[in-house]
This record gives sequence, C-alpha cells and structure tokens, in this order.
Amino acid sequence: MCHDDKDVIMKSIEATASCSKDHTMRGCLRLPHVVLALSGVAFHGGALAVNGALPGGNGTKNASMGGASIALPLDAVAAANNPAGMAFVPSSTTFGLQVFRGQSSADYVLPGNHLENSQTELAPEGGLVWQLDNGFTVGISIAGAGAGSDYGQPALPVPGAGTAKTTLRVAEFIPTMAWKPTPELALGVGLTLAYQQFEADGVIVPAPVPGGLLPLPSHGRQSAAGVGLRAGVLWKPTAEWSFGANLKSRVRMSGLDGYEQDLLAYSDGRLDVPAQYGVGVAWQPTERLTLAADWLRILWGEIKAMQDPNGFAWKNQPVLRFGASWLLDERWTLRAGYSHNRSQIDSSRTVQNLLVPSIHEQAYTAGLSWRVDPRSELNLGYELNPRTTLTGTGASAGTSLTSKVQMLLLGYHYKF
Repeated sequence: MCHDDKDVIMKSIEATASCSKDHTMRGCLRLPHVVLALSGVAFHGGALAVNGALPGGNGTKNASMGGASIALPLDAVAAANNPAGMAFVPSSTTFGLQVFRGQSSADYVLPGNHLENSQTELAPEGGLVWQLDNGFTVGISIAGAGAGSDYGQPALPVPGAGTAKTTLRVAEFIPTMAWKPTPELALGVGLTLAYQQFEADGVIVPAPVPGGLLPLPSHGRQSAAGVGLRAGVLWKPTAEWSFGANLKSRVRMSGLDGYEQDLLAYSDGRLDVPAQYGVGVAWQPTERLTLAADWLRILWGEIKAMQDPNGFAWKNQPVLRFGASWLLDERWTLRAGYSHNRSQIDSSRTVQNLLVPSIHEQAYTAGLSWRVDPRSELNLGYELNPRTTLTGTGASAGTSLTSKVQMLLLGYHYKF
C-alpha cells in the first residue's frame, strides 16, 4: 500500500469519527479501491484452515500420512476421501477428534496496527461401515471443516467497529453405497449432507459519507444446509498396487439470514462448499511398508463468494499429498507424511483475507497405531504447518499475515 493510500485511510477514520459525532451521512465521496477491499473481511479463519478451509486429511490414520487416502482406505471415514474405498474396509466403526491449535498475526493497513489471534478448536469425525452380500457395502462417514479467528480488537480504529472475528463450522454427513463387480474393483457413490454455522463481526466498509468508513452490524450466528454428490472408483490390480479416483460436487448451501444484505450480498448470502476431484496411488513393496500419494484439486474459484471483485478472490488449489506407514509388529504401526499445495490467496489480496490466514503451503505429519486386541485399535497423529508469512503486494502493500498451525489427531477403530 502506498503512502498516499494510508493517508487517505487515516483521514477516512478521522472523518468517520466526526460523522459519528454529528450523525450525518450526506454529501459523500467514494473511497479508493484499497479501502473498499475492507468489505472482504473474511468468513474463513485459522481453524482447520490448512487447504483453504479444509483439513489436511480425513481419518486419523490417513491424516497422519499427509492426507494421502484416495487409493488407501484405512477406516470408516473412507467415504470422505473416496466413496469406493468403503468396499475395502471391514465392517467397523471409527471415532476421531482433530484438535486444532492456530496462531496468527497481522500488520494490517496502518503502521503500528498489529493484530494477534490464537485459538484452539475441536472437530469430531467418524463413521460406520457394513459389508453386505453380493459385493455391496453401505456406510456413513462424518467429516468436519471450517474456520475461526478472533483478534480481540477492531481491525482498524473506526468508531463503532466490533471485534474482528469470525466463525465457520461445516459438518458433512456422507451416506455411501459401494459395489465390487469383481474382487479387485470397487465403485462408490454417496451424498454430501452439509450443515453450516457462520458468524462474523467487525466488518468495515466504505460509508456513504465524505471519505468515511462504516462498521457493519453483526447478524449473529446463522445456519445453512445443502446437498451434494460424491463418486469414486478404486482398483487393486495386484496385492501390491492400488489406484483410485474421486469426485465431489459443489454443495450449494442455503442462505445465511442477514448476511445477504451486506457481507455476502454478492453471493446472495450463500457460502457454498467447493467441488473437488483427485487421483491417488498406493504401493506395498513389502509386508511392512506401504507408500501412498494423492493429487487433489479444490475448486475454490468456482464459488460465487470467491468471485466478488472486492472480496477474497481465492483461486482453484492443487494439493499433493505423500505418506508412508511401517508395520513394526502385530501391535504397532508408524506413519509419516508430507503435503504441499499452491496457495489459493494472491499476495495482492492480503488485505481482504485478514481473517483468512490460510496461507500454508506445506504440512508435515506423523502418527502411530496400537492394536489393543484383534478388534480394536487406538490411533494418534500430529500435523505441523510451519510458520508462514504472506506479504502484501499492489493494493495490499504494507499488510502482512503470519500463521502457524498444529493439529493433534486422536482416533479409535473397532471391527465388528
């Protein structure tokens, strides 16, 4: 951001303070585009925001392998990764918990305007799968996504501005049916039944006064629901090799009451869940070692909310995921992985993404499993998204975002 733009913002803040005293909004001028960008205060924040607003992986075991999962179903959460994978999971149930710890900071717009955010969030996951006759499998997986930031103060010293904070939670219930036409090949289809909660406060936009800024009112916590489709295929031509592909349609969510009036006016108050597709491969060169890799593409740019010319402008995001597991003995298994993506946020949009510090491009994971008995297993995992900084360019020059994310993964798997 250039020096002149910062002077304009300072004058805008002073003008807003003056206007708030005499309660008049007549005879106004529009603010420059760099200030208009403030209307993009985010609906996604740090919580779970690893690949955009999505977790690095679904299922404790697969998440501990960098998220690699499309060709490697390991538990009853498999439908969240590839519906066809349920056909290769024994009748069982899985319970999991992802404990998110996010820390972020921002040097935002004005010199010396430093913001800090620190949050701990919990996201449950799980599933059930039943193997039926004639090669059919039915089940349901439960996965979570979302975000949340709370900077504990207004983003800018604008009179009447609320605390810059936002919360987005998305729960996905995925009823699935898979079929094996042959022992080596599985086809799967499922629904994505999504439930969403959203709340935002501290949004600041240009005001209809000469050079003013206007805090938007918070509409409180609102909810929405939507339905989408999933499909997948998994082929195991040999005992050592597996190949998979998956497809998830965009989930068109219902409107969030109140937000269609201002913050989400461009998308009619809707925050859709993005479509995605990917392919994966798994190789077991020995009885003890398994290697897996995925390529995934998340279509953030196809969501209308991301197409707002004054908004976030997230781009479609490719993700590479690699993982390995090592069977120590009949009871213990070790896992490790690595994930790399291409950031969905352009540096020129740093200002708009204040409450979206989802700027990580790398993740390192590790985990272990302990087979308690032939039917039950305890799983533990850890994910580190190292400290990363996004420095604004163009209209966002002078603003920077820094974020670090850690996740503790807990799971329990029980075979019927």
